[in-house]
Amino acid sequence: IKYAANSFLALKISYINEIGQLAERVGADIRQVARGMGLDERIGTRFLQAGLGWGGSCFGKDTAALIATAAEYGLSMPIVEAARTINRRQREAVVEKLLAELKILKGRTIGLLGLAFKPDTDDLREAPAVDIAKSLMARGCKVKVHDPVALEGFRAQNAENGNLVFCETEEEVADDADAIVLVTEWQQYRSLNWEAIGARMRSRIILDGRLALDRNALLQLGFKYLAIGL
Repeated sequence: IKYAANSFLALKISYINEIGQLAERVGADIRQVARGMGLDERIGTRFLQAGLGWGGSCFGKDTAALIATAAEYGLSMPIVEAARTINRRQREAVVEKLLAELKILKGRTIGLLGLAFKPDTDDLREAPAVDIAKSLMARGCKVKVHDPVALEGFRAQNAENGNLVFCETEEEVADDADAIVLVTEWQQYRSLNWEAIGARMRSRIILDGRLALDRNALLQLGFKYLAIGL
């Protein structure tokens, strides 16, 4: 029951992210699509937030366990497997969007706001930030990271990586950054002084990985606003 329930919730998140990819292509707003879907009481609004996908200890472990259990009995679980594939693809989309905007990633400085897989935890298991940071560094980027709770845990896991800069404040992340990615939607990031943040950046590019920021306000401050699903 636990494997089936958590796999269903993981699938629901991956589904809205797949619809988000289509919405982005056709010019729709995935937030409005999700809101409209959620009005159907059979579907509901929970677990329909498009973005970088799911992490944490439960969804990844339980979807893998369900697939493995089925395999022991000669069955495949293509829907659950697809949910996992889409979840990985959301993280790759961040790098693809930055590459499309910056053209060259080698030598660039990218800031990541948020490391934990969700707000109000220090849990880094299956966190999107981990994969995103690795992918950016593999392409020659310097990656500056901040999290109000999970920074020390991330530092402990990556202390010897010279391409990582561990920042105590959001302003440090912004210094000379070519772009900033909002990875975890901590409340304090929503209310940052973005004008001051932009003044410290090399170029005012923000990738909103959680659709949590005020797009119009950022555009008025001269930011290039990128998002997953928009």
